[in-house]
Amino acid sequence: MARQVSLRSGVGGLALICGAVPAYAHVPPAQAIQRASAGIVATDEGAEAASAGEESEDILITARRRDERLQDVPIAISAVSGEALQTQHIDRIADFAAKLPNFSAVQQNTRVSGLYVRGLGGNANNDGAESGVGLIVDNVFFTHIGFSWLDFIDLDHIELVRGPQGTLLGKNTTIGALVVTTKRPSFTPELNLEAGYANYGRYQIRANATGPVIGDTLAYRVTFYQDQSNGWARNKYDGQKYLDINRWAVRGQLLFDSGPVTSRLIAEHYETSEFNNYYPNFADATTFVNGAVRTGSWDTKMRTLFGYTPDYTVGKNADLNTQQRIDSRVNGISNELNIKLGSHTLTAVTAWRQLRFRPKNDSDQSPFSILRAGFDVDVDQYSQELRLASPTGGTVDYQVGGYFLREDLISNNRSIFQSDATKWFLPGALPSAILDGVEYDQLGKLQVTSGAAFGQATVHLNDRASVTSGVRFTRETKKASNTAITFGGASLPAVFAGARTAILTAFGGLFTPVADTRTTDSWSWLINPSYKISDDVLLYASVSYGEKSGAANLSASGDKPVIIDPEKSTDYEIGLKATLGRATLNANLYWNDIKDYQAVQLDPTRVSLGNFLGNAARVRLRGVEVEGEVKIGAGFSASVSGSYNDATYRSYKNAPVPVEYSYPGGPGTLDLSGKRVVGSAKWSGQASIAYDAPVSDRFNLNGYVNQTYRSATNLLNPYSAYGAQDGYGLTNAGIGIRTADDKYSLLFWGRNVFDKRYAVGVGQATAVNPFIKVLGDPRTFGATVKGRF
Repeated sequence: MARQVSLRSGVGGLALICGAVPAYAHVPPAQAIQRASAGIVATDEGAEAASAGEESEDILITARRRDERLQDVPIAISAVSGEALQTQHIDRIADFAAKLPNFSAVQQNTRVSGLYVRGLGGNANNDGAESGVGLIVDNVFFTHIGFSWLDFIDLDHIELVRGPQGTLLGKNTTIGALVVTTKRPSFTPELNLEAGYANYGRYQIRANATGPVIGDTLAYRVTFYQDQSNGWARNKYDGQKYLDINRWAVRGQLLFDSGPVTSRLIAEHYETSEFNNYYPNFADATTFVNGAVRTGSWDTKMRTLFGYTPDYTVGKNADLNTQQRIDSRVNGISNELNIKLGSHTLTAVTAWRQLRFRPKNDSDQSPFSILRAGFDVDVDQYSQELRLASPTGGTVDYQVGGYFLREDLISNNRSIFQSDATKWFLPGALPSAILDGVEYDQLGKLQVTSGAAFGQATVHLNDRASVTSGVRFTRETKKASNTAITFGGASLPAVFAGARTAILTAFGGLFTPVADTRTTDSWSWLINPSYKISDDVLLYASVSYGEKSGAANLSASGDKPVIIDPEKSTDYEIGLKATLGRATLNANLYWNDIKDYQAVQLDPTRVSLGNFLGNAARVRLRGVEVEGEVKIGAGFSASVSGSYNDATYRSYKNAPVPVEYSYPGGPGTLDLSGKRVVGSAKWSGQASIAYDAPVSDRFNLNGYVNQTYRSATNLLNPYSAYGAQDGYGLTNAGIGIRTADDKYSLLFWGRNVFDKRYAVGVGQATAVNPFIKVLGDPRTFGATVKGRF
């Protein structure tokens, strides 16, 4: 379920256009790029306009695996240039929500991550589940949501495509896809250096260099960044600051270009070691909704067993004795080969990606040594894609191809009992040795082998009317298993051994290993007509269908399903895109029905590890998305976007029960049919104004203000008051000066200028911890200087 944070989580077709060409989506024309395949083009004339504060007129996108003007593409898509992201300090995918309508993300650490479009996506904090929103970086589809945790820097542009994907873009997804394109090597030598300093002792260093290696045949690009801060939440126990930043990355590229053959090789490494596993307590349910006392609540036990008074001052109540940094490592190699075969182009994308994640959580949220729990995650994915593209400009243009993916994943859910565990879990004055040092693991393994054939064609009926259709067939085999393991701790006499066994049983027990293998066939398809009412107005419609792979329950045991059915999405859209002189206005209506929605269910018989996935619901998304921009003149430009999103469960009869409803004799499940989807905002939007104009023949003054808004939502369960998040807006702004040739610049910037405190996720209270929040970033401000040589 979107936005519901697991306390043990490391604690088709294309739809319709709604993508206006916002002012922020253009590369500053002084940074004119002539390689269309790089994604965004600005002309020399645009460079002249820049000095007068104008924007370039075209943005090229690649969501349909061709270079096309955003305004000419009849799909639901928004795009933002890498220069705009860098200038406005939009550093992480979660920050993209400031620019992409109806998009949001949760990213406090690698595993507590999720991408959401129209209120849905994520992976339910289950490593065996794929996200409903795909992530594609440099033509490579990433299977695990943890890959989205990275800071993607030195970007050419990003694209958000809404609706089911599959006929062209990587693996099937049911909600949409985020497409990230990094800058390619150039044969023109260039060195870019950037350094910044901000509050909380934060400093950033970014550098990239590019140029020829061998004439006009081989070019390189090397990108490096480092980002560090002291954190902003101090731990009472030892003074350590949490929610810090400590990460670096390096990417190297080689581009071979011999005319009919080009090859782009990318190798990269990302590394983080951060205290980003602090989730502040904000409340506990000490009574049930029927008025009965909840004697086993975390709050009650802390007071009665340890004489400890909990503090619920969010952001200032960290008091943990065994918390350590979370370590994440990502490595990747990919190569994109393009060969001209007459008028056709053959493209081969070969890739390997690796993720290693090691959390070290203080899972009892206290200064006592009770429990450390979390998932060690290891992912290796290998993919190969082949595409053959026809030339464009004729009556019919098409692409056909094949896709292969292999993923090997290990998700080891480790529960390590500590010296105070016996006192916490067992009644009476019993020896601490009963649980101290005992480790209980559930070792989940998943192997995915997926192959697909796809094709998409556009028939140009005349100069104004076109019909695009596509189809994809996928055959996928999943092998999943879960094994319970326990070790450690002292040897016990029989009189105490039973007590240890009872607690391990409550956590899941030493069940017979479970395993399953399933092969599924699925189809995705698209029908997408469009008609140009005039040269400046495009009308379009689409019907598309896609499936998300069946998820694997890597903590399944007993009668719980190991592999569940695919999630199925049918999407209907109609929209209009208009260019009106200096302004553009685009609108899109959508209706998306989702069947066999993969949602969290709860096993109420277990103290912990009770969450599992099932095909629990039908969901309907419907609404409108609008984007517009205008070039005001005199150096000013403005953009606005907004969405109304009616995201509801049409049928969800066996949803998990919030802890405050789990009183003896209470309901085992709740019916969420007709309720809003967890975490989905009914209203969201942004408004921006930018300025860039000369103040002399040598310098330009530039600045921006960006205001976002999200309406109230529930981040936990519609029946739980503890999940309520009020509506809020965030303000980002900056002002600076740059040289007229854009070689040097200085920018003073601020994010969340008014220091709005809000949550992007809420974790359910259990027998081990109270309700917790995943916090949004506080106010940050600083200065950044850049140089281009």
